Amino acid sequence: MGFFFKSKELPRPQSLTFRLEQAGHTYDDGQLGLAPTTLTISEKRVAIIGLNGAGKSTLLGLLDGTLKATTGTVRVEGGEERLDPGVKKDAKRIDDLVGIVRREEIPNSFYRAKNISEAVSEALKKHKIPEGERQARIGNLFAHFDLAQVSRAKASELDSLKRHLLAIAAALSFEPSAIVADEPSKGLDEIGTAHVAKALFSYDKQVIFATHDTDMIRRPEYAIDRALVLDEHTVVFDGTPKDAVVFYEDLIRRKYEAAKEA
Repeated sequence: MGFFFKSKELPRPQSLTFRLEQAGHTYDDGQLGLAPTTLTISEKRVAIIGLNGAGKSTLLGLLDGTLKATTGTVRVEGGEERLDPGVKKDAKRIDDLVGIVRREEIPNSFYRAKNISEAVSEALKKHKIPEGERQARIGNLFAHFDLAQVSRAKASELDSLKRHLLAIAAALSFEPSAIVADEPSKGLDEIGTAHVAKALFSYDKQVIFATHDTDMIRRPEYAIDRALVLDEHTVVFDGTPKDAVVFYEDLIRRKYEAAKEA
């Protein structure tokens, strides 16, 4: 408990650096999620692309601390802090610094709450945010994300786009240093995807995200700094968004041709 209050007094970094040193993850059933990978991510906006099962979600889980490395090490650095997700007290601090978005998924507790405003307020209590500040943050976020008119609705009453937007708003509500988002626009049409992208990138936050939407990566208004391509649980390309998309599209073509010849 002493460390928790001490950590809340530390200044919140403007952004984070994620360091993987031969870090990988194998699931309990023996399935490989990510091969040993050495990687440093410090840019403001980083996209991760790859086919289903390539290892994108596993990599994001190692970055945000929801998965532990089964090989190698992961470090999350910000300011003077050097945090190890495998250490309990460090994991608590990472949870306070990294906002997590999983597609349109929102915590089960949100569905049990009287309405979505109360759901986010309860979540903010865990971050020791005072009542007045909680309500102010929720009001600002809901106005920004076009959720104000449904603030008294139950989570189960929201349509798919609103659930996507709520997931992002909830992740931003405790003012994290970085957002880690796994396919934040999955299942939406082009217009819905544009709404989600605008919401995700409209705050001055570091964002690391996985997506299949190569158009999102290339759009200049989203200012993606770097893109990684994963294939068969390995980072196979690391470079500019434009070059990454060319590489990815060629990778898909080669796989398609190989499948036809098989």
